[in-house]
Amino acid sequence: MDPNLLAELHGDKWRELSMLAKQNTLNPAQTHRFLDLYRDASKDLSRIMTVAPDSVEAARLSAIVHRSRNHLSAVPSGGLSGLSRFFVISLPLSIYRLRWDFLIAAVFFLAVASLAGIWAGMHPEVLETFGDHAFRKQFAEHDFVEYYKENPNGFFAVGVWTNNAWIAVQFVLLGITGVFVVSGLFSNAVNVGFSGAMMFEFDRGSDFFLYILPHGIPEISCIILAAAAGLRLFFAWVVPGPQLRRNKLASLARSLLTVAGGLVIMLFISGLIEGFVTPNPIPPALKIAIGVAYTAAVIAYAWYFGKRAAKAGLSADLDEHQAGYSILATDR
Repeated sequence: MDPNLLAELHGDKWRELSMLAKQNTLNPAQTHRFLDLYRDASKDLSRIMTVAPDSVEAARLSAIVHRSRNHLSAVPSGGLSGLSRFFVISLPLSIYRLRWDFLIAAVFFLAVASLAGIWAGMHPEVLETFGDHAFRKQFAEHDFVEYYKENPNGFFAVGVWTNNAWIAVQFVLLGITGVFVVSGLFSNAVNVGFSGAMMFEFDRGSDFFLYILPHGIPEISCIILAAAAGLRLFFAWVVPGPQLRRNKLASLARSLLTVAGGLVIMLFISGLIEGFVTPNPIPPALKIAIGVAYTAAVIAYAWYFGKRAAKAGLSADLDEHQAGYSILATDR
């Protein structure tokens, strides 16, 4: 093709691409436009280089494409830019989009825990499977409370944090199996219900709620959120929609990995509450208020920043040039 004719036909697009490449930031619409123009310009450059590699048009378009490529691969503002994107866009947006999945998983967990506790409380033979009367009495009157006090606060906090963080990460990463998440959530709910039943058997129900609610509200919320993320991944695999299954899974997995990272941070704070607040001899209402306030703060954070990012049409996934383009091949 004649380079002059190509410059006349596509010159406006080349100039637009050059202008966008000079901007420091682009909004979502400009980003998509920039990528489209970059692809077209690259094709035009390839055509010109095959017929007139030494032409003025080749030199001009080569400079524009080179500048655009640098703009694509450049780090906008150093390491802090990625950190800011993680906490302001990727993490809250991913959590916000899981709100209905979280609600369904929470209802399932609470229903199973409540039914398991009521069933065990109404059938003494079920509680006997955990041990004889003396064992259950020791658990209710001493072991349950002493569990939170027998180790130094810092050591205990780190221990429960690593355990809970490992569970949360497993729920997300192994969510594609479906069964692992459902069985794990079910077994945790049953354990909570049966523990409560043993406490109530010896009139220690108040101790049960006093020692489980301060840290349990944020901790269990994080585990349920991890389960919701894992199940979202499972359903994307089973029902990928109009996208190719591998593309759907890859995109969603990259987004949900931010949830796993965020949960590790959130569970660390939950571990501090369990290690330093739960065994602390402060008023019970204050202990519970701390757990509720922390959970409410996380919800408010995810709702505010996540909803704002969703309205702006942003994505928690990597940029297209980082994640790799999805190319559809069709027969002509």
